[in-house]
Amino acid sequence: MTDPASPPEITSGDGLRFWLDTAVVSVADIRLELGGGLTCEDVKEELPEGAGCVQSGDAPSTVTLAGPFFIDLDSGVSSQGEKELRIPPGKYRRIDFVLWEGGFKASTRLDRGSQSWTMKLTLPEGTALGFEVPHALAVEEGGSLRVTFRQSTWLKDLPLGACLQSGDLPRTDSEVILNAATGQCQGAGDTVREALRTQGALGARPF
Repeated sequence: MTDPASPPEITSGDGLRFWLDTAVVSVADIRLELGGGLTCEDVKEELPEGAGCVQSGDAPSTVTLAGPFFIDLDSGVSSQGEKELRIPPGKYRRIDFVLWEGGFKASTRLDRGSQSWTMKLTLPEGTALGFEVPHALAVEEGGSLRVTFRQSTWLKDLPLGACLQSGDLPRTDSEVILNAATGQCQGAGDTVREALRTQGALGARPF
């Protein structure tokens, strides 16, 4: 996640503010495309347990991790039982993965005076995601390759404040129901899911 202060703020296109309480994701079939001319031969000695590397014809060599891995996006902590999500040092230019059981789940909160409503943002199991960079990113020993979900983009194309006021964004006593939006916000659930799926970035950290 970007802006990892607690709790991060997510704002709609017309300024309605939500607070991000939790965001978790489970992923599997992770494929990391090597860059910088590297091949499987260059990384095979550093592959962790459970990882592999494939080369098919003229396609770039790709490090693979079957998973599944469960990741708390707020803290960045990942786990696979007792196993740590690790990749070998190298240069990478693309990541692809599939959402596993539970998919992507974020819980946001709308506060109005003494009242609060939850709004859930989700992507289903089986959704495929992929992010790439124009130039390969170097990951040194002890470093990390990071996928960033840009929460500032999730609601920016929706006038949720106006829709809430008009009734086009329905709510119960405890929940704002994004998938039931009508009027100006018709299809809001699909709009958010598309932003969740596509608005990400790939970066590297030295440690």
